[in-house]
Amino acid sequence: MQKEIQKFLTEHLGKADFKLDTIKKGGSDRSFFRVCLPDKTSYIFMHYGNEVAENAYWADINKFLSGLDIAVPRIIAQDIKRHFILLTDLGDVDLWSQRFLPWKERRDYYFQALTQIYRLHSFDLKSIPTDAKLSEGYGPRLYKWEHEYFLENLVGEVCKIKLSSSDAAKLTKELDALSARLQNIAPCLIHRDFQSQNIMIKNGKPVLLDFQGMREGCLFYDLGSLICDPYVTFDDEERNELINFYYELMNPAYSRDEFVNNFWMGSVQRLLQALGAYGFLGLKKNKPAFLGHIGNGLENLLIAIDNVSGLQLLNDLATECETILARKNY
Repeated sequence: MQKEIQKFLTEHLGKADFKLDTIKKGGSDRSFFRVCLPDKTSYIFMHYGNEVAENAYWADINKFLSGLDIAVPRIIAQDIKRHFILLTDLGDVDLWSQRFLPWKERRDYYFQALTQIYRLHSFDLKSIPTDAKLSEGYGPRLYKWEHEYFLENLVGEVCKIKLSSSDAAKLTKELDALSARLQNIAPCLIHRDFQSQNIMIKNGKPVLLDFQGMREGCLFYDLGSLICDPYVTFDDEERNELINFYYELMNPAYSRDEFVNNFWMGSVQRLLQALGAYGFLGLKKNKPAFLGHIGNGLENLLIAIDNVSGLQLLNDLATECETILARKNY
């Protein structure tokens, strides 16, 4: 494989004198390297595996998003057969790395990112190219999968809680009702992992990454991903400012109260998925750093649940998880 990478880069860079530095980030089955040339020019080389089918959709989705004037990395070269892609280097500054700056110094990045994702959310689904490959859209099956992902990996594996069949059935009924409510919201294209570590800052502007999971879904899932991001702490005023910004940008034909209620429902769903992922990646993929985000994730989940009616059983379960993990110092 090393020789094939060397050959690919030599062909497309026109020289063999370069250095590869491994970039360790994220939880996918993709490998990233910074390609450094003697003149200090650098590029990013990506090699994706077969473990996740949607990784093969990345390049086509990149071109689609670029066509919507959404900032994404520029593809310089690719080898579809070998799963190689050479990209522009966006540097090391992502939105997450700015989390300790005063709010007034970083909020414009969020406004810009929300403005860009609105272009995706407002795209007419009827205009999706017929040859475009997208992952399975959100419906009963995928919503249920995310619920089970949370219950298996966070509740079962991390917290070691085993629900009785009766309690599990009642909780399933509650979560099915949540997914039914989300399915009543008009679908659109969503990023699906729209959070601070997937938004790079280049020349003062956000650039989106990790969009290979783009699919039809609920826009509030994306908003919850960013505005209830467990990687970043927001106070109520900051969170409300972002919610209001998108509401005014979207100018929906329904009230702000309904918009906010939808936001919190989407946030609950997203946080269930994220917490399941932290447990799965932390324990089953041996990436313990992800376990460190569970505490913030549960705190955000309880805030979101508190703003949504009909989730008492989930509230009790999340509270129990928080209590157990406090003893483990997560």
